[in-house]
Amino acid sequence: MKKRSEKQLKRAAAMLTTFMAAASLSGCGSSPENKEADEKIQIKVQYLCGRMNLDLESVLENKFPNVDIVTDELVGDPDYIIAKEMEHNIEPDIYLYEGLYQMDDKVIADKFYDLSQEEFTNNFYLSAVSECVNEDGGLYYLPGPVYVYGIVYDKTAFQELGLEVPHSYTEFVNLLNEVKAMNLRGTEPDENDPDAEVTVDVEPFVPTVKWADMWTFIFDSYIYDDYLKGVDNALWLDKYQQGNESMIGHMEGAAKKLIRLFDDGILSPAFWEMRAPVRTAKLYRYHTSLMTIECQSALGFNEWENVETPDSIHEIGMMPFYTSDEEGSDYLFSMPRCYFGMTKKAAQDEAKKEAILEIFNFLSTQEGQDLMIEGGGGEINLLKESNLTDEPFYDEVRDTFNQGRIISRFNYAGKSGAVESYMHSTTLDLADGKISVEDWLKEADRVRDEALENKPVEEESYGTVKEMLTMEETAVVVGEAYLHATGADIGIVPCRASFGMKNRLFEGPVTDKAIDTISTTRMSAGIIVEDPNHVNIVTVRITGQQLMDLLEKNKDTFVGLAGLDVEYDPSKPEGERYLSIRYHGKEIAPDDEFTAASVKGAVKSLPVVKSYDELVFGDMFISYLDSNGKEISGPPKSLKIVK
Repeated sequence: MKKRSEKQLKRAAAMLTTFMAAASLSGCGSSPENKEADEKIQIKVQYLCGRMNLDLESVLENKFPNVDIVTDELVGDPDYIIAKEMEHNIEPDIYLYEGLYQMDDKVIADKFYDLSQEEFTNNFYLSAVSECVNEDGGLYYLPGPVYVYGIVYDKTAFQELGLEVPHSYTEFVNLLNEVKAMNLRGTEPDENDPDAEVTVDVEPFVPTVKWADMWTFIFDSYIYDDYLKGVDNALWLDKYQQGNESMIGHMEGAAKKLIRLFDDGILSPAFWEMRAPVRTAKLYRYHTSLMTIECQSALGFNEWENVETPDSIHEIGMMPFYTSDEEGSDYLFSMPRCYFGMTKKAAQDEAKKEAILEIFNFLSTQEGQDLMIEGGGGEINLLKESNLTDEPFYDEVRDTFNQGRIISRFNYAGKSGAVESYMHSTTLDLADGKISVEDWLKEADRVRDEALENKPVEEESYGTVKEMLTMEETAVVVGEAYLHATGADIGIVPCRASFGMKNRLFEGPVTDKAIDTISTTRMSAGIIVEDPNHVNIVTVRITGQQLMDLLEKNKDTFVGLAGLDVEYDPSKPEGERYLSIRYHGKEIAPDDEFTAASVKGAVKSLPVVKSYDELVFGDMFISYLDSNGKEISGPPKSLKIVK
């Protein structure tokens, strides 16, 4: 691994603290000079399924009349798809994707436009964008709305019991001891008899630390001031993530503070076994705990847990993590739901770059952030102009938020999460003295080194694609696999439909990931159907007229037709794009009859001849590859797309 000099490291840290005051946005607000006033700039936005607010497209087009937003949903393995797109230089203009922070810094620097000199970056809290800063000091993406985690507490119970909200670490520990001394009792359903109740102790603080991310909220928040905050600690972390520093000599105090959390009653081994639904019910429904760790979704959980018994609902609030008795040592933890960045490929077109910068300027405002995510406005953004509502839930964290004391992920092993997973799984051994602080930290170093050296396991290849296919061409190839499996006359595979093709076959080996990406026989994320059998492959009887009706029904998109010779012109108006459809050299007629293979949901109005309920897409496609000598030489010859 190439080492960076101290000078380079200091430059990266310096950029982290100064890029917010960068030069003003060039050309923002003006129309691109090399476009006619009535000519729209097409901008492709790729987003993760279930994340982007679909209204965002129309909002952006209304707000920026000179652009035409084209959205592309990431379905399947987004990391695989993005990596392949970048390998073939077909990436979109904008990524709206939560996984950007996990991508390799060198790939990010190579493929994304550096935003660090844009004025709108100054809209965000410095702490909020710190994890977005690349190892080279560049800022290639920005955070969208986030989940903000703190300690959620039962305000009603606090008032009834005369408890004061703490404002320091010692006050929080004293609160835990005060509640324990009250010997409060409550009732919960008997886990062995749901119709019976059992009496249990009311516990002051019951989070779940079953998973590493919840552990991270606690560990990073409580050690932040002394071990992660500031330029010197940022330099240490940067070196550590590169494999050039050690936990030894830096994190001993952090480990000891983690142990102290057990001694002070903040952490308990029971939290490692606590399932999230259990702690949720204890706080909101049964009122047998007073506090937990949760995000702003707590408001919804509180209502949901009491939907059948609204009279028993308690008022809740959020307080920050109090990490010491020093002023300003209260923190919240944030988890962005997405990030947004512009590709360098898009930035090569000056007009397009300026248009995207205008869009990013908008997305860096409260209005833009609220519109970014599906649902709109339910999340909190990390802008200096706080969007915390007047909801009393936020009263105790309003100052913490407004002061920007919001911590993001640090990822000790270069974004892999390997060190966090190790530390989370061994914390109880550390607290019990089964492993020494020194050995714990040394093993963390070893796990870090292994993660940095770890190379992806090469997947088994079932064949080869000699030339990258378009989505439309891939749909026809998948249709051919249907025919191979069923013996039908034709295959029908809609593109960009709930039960159709959403991706493509890339040049290179056909691995499990490649097959999974083009699979049509599983429900897409976010697609709910009343009958799960809609995702099965079936054969149906279809006439030429019914086929034409099906194409007309899907006139705004492409339907892959295998077993037929098709000439298609995407430039034609909707409904006129299929110029010619021939079967065995003869143009199909309305009264022609065929057996067609498709996913049931795509041909649900037609009578089923046979249902292939046990047919697994992967096995079907591998068998198809075998029948072709394990090779797809290029686009199917049966499809001619007019350029």
